[in-house]
Amino acid sequence: MAPNPRSFPSEALAHGARGARLDLAPERAEVVGAVLAEMYALIDRLDDVPLGDTPPATAFDARWEA
Repeated sequence: MAPNPRSFPSEALAHGARGARLDLAPERAEVVGAVLAEMYALIDRLDDVPLGDTPPATAFDARWEA
């Protein structure tokens, strides 16, 4: 089940941009917000991927056995 779409109001974008020390012009905030909403929608779709018996990434052991 997909979660509700996320929205990024201009105030939240401005706050995030200031935190990242980026200069985000007000006229660009709407475009950036739409792109972020689409990007997070794609990321949220990963929740629907059945993992089955796949162990969590923390169980990964990169050592090579000879």
